[in-house]
Amino acid sequence: MLKSIVIVGGGSAGWITAGLLAAEHATKDNQRITITLVESKNIGTIGVGEGTWPTMVGTLKKIGIAETDFLQCCNASFKQASKFKQWVSGEESDQYYHPFSMPQDFDKVNLAPYWLAQKERIPFAQAVSLQATLCDKKLAPKQVESPDYATVENHGYHLDAVKFAALLTQHCTTKLNVKHIVDDVIAVQATDNNDISAVVTKNHGAIAGDLFIDCSGLAALLIDKHYKVPFISKKDILFIDKALAVQVPYSSENAPIESATVSTAQTAGWIWDIGLPTRRGVGHVYSSKYISKDEACAQLKNYLSNDVADVEKLTFRELNISPGYREKFWVNNCVAVGMSAGFIEPLEASALVMVELAALMISKHLPASRKAMDVVAKNYNEIFVFRWERIIDFLKLHYVLSKRTDSQFWIDNKKPETIPDTLKDLLTLWQEQAPGNNGYLSPYDLFPAASYQYILYGMGFTSQPNLIDSSSEAFALAKKSLEKVQDRKNNIPKLLPSNRDLLNEIAKIKPKQVIQQNWVKVDLLTSNELAKNFPLFLKKIDTQYVCIALLGFEQAENLYALQDDAQLLEQSNILQTSHQHSAHQQSYIEQLVQHDLIEPVQLDITFNNNQSVVVSELFTINQPHLKKITASEINETLSERALSLASNLIESLNNIPMLIAMKNKLI
Repeated sequence: MLKSIVIVGGGSAGWITAGLLAAEHATKDNQRITITLVESKNIGTIGVGEGTWPTMVGTLKKIGIAETDFLQCCNASFKQASKFKQWVSGEESDQYYHPFSMPQDFDKVNLAPYWLAQKERIPFAQAVSLQATLCDKKLAPKQVESPDYATVENHGYHLDAVKFAALLTQHCTTKLNVKHIVDDVIAVQATDNNDISAVVTKNHGAIAGDLFIDCSGLAALLIDKHYKVPFISKKDILFIDKALAVQVPYSSENAPIESATVSTAQTAGWIWDIGLPTRRGVGHVYSSKYISKDEACAQLKNYLSNDVADVEKLTFRELNISPGYREKFWVNNCVAVGMSAGFIEPLEASALVMVELAALMISKHLPASRKAMDVVAKNYNEIFVFRWERIIDFLKLHYVLSKRTDSQFWIDNKKPETIPDTLKDLLTLWQEQAPGNNGYLSPYDLFPAASYQYILYGMGFTSQPNLIDSSSEAFALAKKSLEKVQDRKNNIPKLLPSNRDLLNEIAKIKPKQVIQQNWVKVDLLTSNELAKNFPLFLKKIDTQYVCIALLGFEQAENLYALQDDAQLLEQSNILQTSHQHSAHQQSYIEQLVQHDLIEPVQLDITFNNNQSVVVSELFTINQPHLKKITASEINETLSERALSLASNLIESLNNIPMLIAMKNKLI
């Protein structure tokens, strides 16, 4: 009987998997299965998966994270579409959208044949959906007053992957009973039938389980290192194998935020541009067969030079992409999820949705016994091979339909031998009749017929008119639906705020969760013990000073939660959940105020990757003033206890270098 699950690896893949499994099987009220996540502090989050699908709305709801908290903690913004620029002809004006919302009345009528029949027509996405217009105007998908997750149009998110992993870590460990072990897996113990019985860690010994989920990313510690499952390369179909990534500041604090991921084609790849509230995430994915790293970097810098003052000051990070997937994902009692299962270029942001789908299927089909597991595994493998193949078909479609001939990269992408037969068959079918909501595609296809329509007709593909699709009844319905779209375009945009304005308002909302900041209130009277491990400061909340322990340098960051020191980890978890602070501490703080012993302080830190951060609104002890305190003042207006507490605050500052070292290890 399956009683325990061990997840190897953290990041978005590990913690999404842990959260979805725990929400279904391991809550306090219904703890049927124990879930343990083991991750190494020496392996950071790659952080390229900054775009999600609308499926993330359901994932966050299931896990139990409020949308407002998610947006605040993860530096997240709303994503409503993918916007493709210069993919068809390469001209400056060349662009089209793949919106998240279906064409109007998609369940009732296929608008594509009617749109194709028009002699004068606007772009397909603008004709059949409101969402392209919202993206053009950089509008949000909801109003300020809308409840969490309520929306006018389907939306996903752009997010900071490192902060997302930190939020999931905190939520899963404090709300969903997930046991968190920070340690390196150094060996695997197996039974006679080659099932994994335990993973062996450096400091915590053997961690046993009934089912093991490999979320260790490219390291693929279980599926590759232990089971040696072959990797099926798809580089002959998808040529992209390199990426250069960079974080870019906005030109001004209130610069507009795009409502879509912008993908701009280059000579041998494309550049992604993702807008977060405080920065942009930009990167160039390219094929090293066609251009060098220097050429790719030059193209990226040229793209950025339009709105970045000095691109030479930016830090560029190089990533390798091996397009493909494992021959099998579930072997014996081990399942690979995330990059350990496969990875391809992030053209349609499929990385996180594949994690969500994998975790949901494991959760729904969780085998009750080892005997049942082999049957479940066989079905799982068949479905996910199918899903990977369909993603590859869909991405290849973007290249096949391009009319660009300005480089060998684009010419080679259209050669028949590089196009899968399944995609060739679909293109043959769709030359004769438009894809529609008729059940032709499998329910396990990631992309519905609507998505194929947006790409096909956004890129100038033509389906021939036919009697089946062109009935007068169907055209009458289509005409009414397109009139509805126009009516919505006339009325709804003026009711919606910009993406920037909505996110600014959300930033002002008081967080609902226990801890959404990088600090936590503590009792000043316990500072003697806390000062040994945590930097302690005073912070002004409303009109009163309170004592806080600093846990990290960014919002929702708890660097202690990623350490392998059991005592530190336990202390930090206690701090996050207890929020103990005695009313008696206020009298001592008032004594410090009366003697002008409290002064503001700002931490201005540059990390090893040259990224700088400023932590402000903190207060500490004014040491020159403290040294001037005379013996006569002690006990009269300033107690020895208050002096002792002041000394504790000063001593605690010695922990700041340790906190900086923790951060440097992650980056």
